[in-house]
Amino acid sequence: MKREFGQRSSTRISCFPLVLFRKKTLYQMRNLLFFPVLIFLSTWSVLAQNSCENHPLFSILPQHRISSCEEKEFDTFKTDYTDKSGTWEKLEKSGYILKTYYTFEGAWEKRPSNPMIFQNYTQAVLSKGGSLISQSNSRTLLHLKSAGESWWIEVQSDQSGTFSVTCLKEEIMNQYIVLTSEDIEREVKSTGKVAFYGIYFDTDRAEINPESKETLAQMAKYLKANPSIQVYIVGHTDNTGSMEHNQQLSEKRAEAVVQALILDYQISKNQLKSYGIASLSPVSTNATEEGKSKNRRVEMVLQ
Repeated sequence: MKREFGQRSSTRISCFPLVLFRKKTLYQMRNLLFFPVLIFLSTWSVLAQNSCENHPLFSILPQHRISSCEEKEFDTFKTDYTDKSGTWEKLEKSGYILKTYYTFEGAWEKRPSNPMIFQNYTQAVLSKGGSLISQSNSRTLLHLKSAGESWWIEVQSDQSGTFSVTCLKEEIMNQYIVLTSEDIEREVKSTGKVAFYGIYFDTDRAEINPESKETLAQMAKYLKANPSIQVYIVGHTDNTGSMEHNQQLSEKRAEAVVQALILDYQISKNQLKSYGIASLSPVSTNATEEGKSKNRRVEMVLQ
């Protein structure tokens, strides 16, 4: 399930298409534009062992080999493009990125054209309900939503038969560095509050996920070191869904944190009070997924 307040996920399950091509030479294929066959992969963890050789979305075009690849757990992808109406647009997305470089090994005079390369990838994405965002002589930009995941795909070629495929899966960065009790104290003294992105919930749920323990432990350590301090634990959501629903959800999540601190870490209930304010206090725009991820948080606020 999709994670919120950081969306850290320990298991990645995906169901994405591989594009399989009949093993024909480019000479035999010259009258064929594309012929993808869709199959499905069961788990991302299998692919994660070697994503260069086992691409999460596509197989290799005939007479090509993978020359290199770049894989990043989290990065930002930026590009400009002209939409169908001719308007110049800017795209910026963040998440897992895999960029794969393919080299053509056939005879130069039989190298595939850019339209052939682009149409193979385009038809594979369209067949899964994806969309063509933009296409030029040297690049095509695609978007695919499948199994609750959002992929952005950019294919670039220089007319030589070699090309690159950049695939970004929108994800929230895993927060590996957890605020310590000392960090919390400094932030509270400076601003009167501190935001936590290391408390994780499944979408539309208020049960705290186990990977939140380290953040909760540091919150508890700070509160135990300052027994006279009283704080509000405040739940925040993005603006997805109705205000009434988000209000209730933010309240339940805040109360879940309070109860965890009381029951699991023996924090006095007199130090804590829960509140939920839905999406009424954003710290970023709700127009992008990255902004929404910043707005989904738990805060500790001095009473």
